[in-house]
Amino acid sequence: MKNMHRLIYKLLKDKKGGCVLDVACGKGGLSAALQQTGLKVFSVDRYDTPQDKDYFLIADLNASLPYKKETFDFIVCAESLQYLENHEKLFSEFNRAAKKGGTLIVSFPNILTVSSRLYFLRRGYFPHFKPLRTKEEHKEWDHFIYNPISFVEVFQLLKKNGFELKNVLASDFKLKGWWLYPFIKTFYLLGLIFDRNRQKNELIKQMASKELLMGSHVVVCSVKANN
Repeated sequence: MKNMHRLIYKLLKDKKGGCVLDVACGKGGLSAALQQTGLKVFSVDRYDTPQDKDYFLIADLNASLPYKKETFDFIVCAESLQYLENHEKLFSEFNRAAKKGGTLIVSFPNILTVSSRLYFLRRGYFPHFKPLRTKEEHKEWDHFIYNPISFVEVFQLLKKNGFELKNVLASDFKLKGWWLYPFIKTFYLLGLIFDRNRQKNELIKQMASKELLMGSHVVVCSVKANN
């Protein structure tokens, strides 16, 4: 498993029972690890197929999830949002498929790091989402249209779809541009002095965090409201 998958695994490994939906499960490494903890894991993907196909369905994540309302205690979507076009629809489906009080965990490449902002300033695109690149030296250029999403959009989508933010974790901290970190953090925190909007202040505090300013990938954990 990659580092962000390990973070998600740590968040769920001690949960006692419950149903998990692994959205865009890929080869199923995270699903298999969670299954071994005693959780019942269902998984969906459009392109990859896990080795364990017992609870696997092929699904287009830009459409509706093939499950009934309020089915899952936990929903995980790891490193897949950037490949999807319809984030609005997906988060609405997360709300529909999650039980009240259920947990939603999403992870994605972080375009808000200090180093990522500097890279964008120089190149006009983010390092995680290069318009031309090779996965392997002997292969031709890849031409993949990404749909980068930042914590700001995820924060808005969570709020709009009835999820309460619980915590933000990060992996693979980058030291490049570290000298700008205290200045950017200070500018964000100054905004707390002049603004009394609770939701905006919640966003600013997260934006000023080490996780969002230095972490290459972020894991966002939220809970569906009971009302």
